[in-house]
Amino acid sequence: MALSKDIYSAFEDVVGPEYICNDPVIMPSYHGTEFAAIVLPKDTAEVQAIVKLCNKYKLPFRPVCTGWTGKFSKGTLYLDLRRMNRIIEINETNMYAVVEPYVISAQLQAELMKRGLHLNVKGAGSNCSAMLRGHGHLDQTTSGDDRNHLAIEWVTPAGDIVRSGSLGSSDEWFCGDGPGPSLRSILTSAVPPGVTPGVFTKAALKIYHWPGPSRFPVEGISPKYYLSEIPPNFMARYFSFPSVEKMWEAEIKIGESEIAFELMGFNVAMVAANITTSNEEEEQTFQRLSKEVQGPGFFIILAGNSAADFAYKKRVLEQIIGEAGGRSLASVEDPRTEGILLCQCIRISASIRETFRPGGAFSSIPVMGQRDLTIQWAIGAGQAKEPLIEKGLIVDDGGAFFGWGVEQGHLGKTEIFCKYDPQNPEAKKAVEDWHNAQSARAFQERYFALLAGPNEEIGRGLSNYHLWWNKIQQALDPNGVSAGAGALV
Repeated sequence: MALSKDIYSAFEDVVGPEYICNDPVIMPSYHGTEFAAIVLPKDTAEVQAIVKLCNKYKLPFRPVCTGWTGKFSKGTLYLDLRRMNRIIEINETNMYAVVEPYVISAQLQAELMKRGLHLNVKGAGSNCSAMLRGHGHLDQTTSGDDRNHLAIEWVTPAGDIVRSGSLGSSDEWFCGDGPGPSLRSILTSAVPPGVTPGVFTKAALKIYHWPGPSRFPVEGISPKYYLSEIPPNFMARYFSFPSVEKMWEAEIKIGESEIAFELMGFNVAMVAANITTSNEEEEQTFQRLSKEVQGPGFFIILAGNSAADFAYKKRVLEQIIGEAGGRSLASVEDPRTEGILLCQCIRISASIRETFRPGGAFSSIPVMGQRDLTIQWAIGAGQAKEPLIEKGLIVDDGGAFFGWGVEQGHLGKTEIFCKYDPQNPEAKKAVEDWHNAQSARAFQERYFALLAGPNEEIGRGLSNYHLWWNKIQQALDPNGVSAGAGALV
């Protein structure tokens, strides 16, 4: 939908002629969609003015930070937030950082490390917005962002400015929940449809102690990043186990002892992806590593606050692994490989190769909940893949699932993949059927409920969640202008 000259002029008056575009040559570079226009606001006031104009003209809008993912409808006004790229504050005393939407995690992490601090970098990668909600490699010690987002400045779909938590009462960023009723569930939980309606313009993020060097010694170029030297009191290892039960036994004890800086339940295909730079090398490495492991496993990083602390953590780890029958993967003990994995999994630059593996398309089912329940479900989902592997419809990637603990294992995430040839209609149909059947099984057997778009049955099972969300959506966005945040059915 092309904007009329009068409407275009109204938006131009807000941001200036340099920061709005409806040129049909330029706009396809934005996700290949026909947008009404692209606007680039510089601050909260301009965002608010744009949103109010969208309500006036009944024009749907969609804000975008670093633009990794998203589905966009034609005729949508695209809010490109790249001009809002400031780290506003790093509060070392109260352990939080305040950022605008276009600050990426790598940028903030580098500044924090100079101060002996770090943050939860989401699994999507350090090139994504630091404000991104979600989970990732560092969840074991930094939790997920339902915990880490503190006070937030939010422009609602109606164009009102809401300052949540302590920000609304004292102009301080330290708390997301009060005084007064909390909006945390609406603002920061990863509920469907996956986006909070409106625009986050500033957010305070919880930050954590960093026991490593002020300058992370990263060398190389993408995708071959590595550490030029292993920092003192750091260690990375991969352990495989005789069974899932033994692996889980070790995970629980590691969480109880609180010795791990990071714990990721990689399968060997993902290990191979992280330490290689081409499809051919990855396949060769995968075949070699598959012969060296005894079963499912996990990747772990130890980080000591001192030499004595590091030695203690190593002793505890050795005892736990020994009792569970674990075995270290020799390839990871090589300092060069260890340096690659430390770099990839602390700076979070591994996500592209570890997830988007070569050889076809993939379908995945990511789940979050009680870690042992998600593992039990994933075992069954993996068994359901076996007939498809035997028929040659999907690739045997050497591991049914991967996952990791959150907050020392109190919660956890498990994700299971099917890799297949998208040009093969039989394979595509088989994977779709597998995906639907295992998603339904998750709810029917009460492991958890997948919330990518719950139907009425799932909504009833979750206290009529779908009805409540629809009422909230209608109240927040009476003109239906917040694109991508529609009603649940």
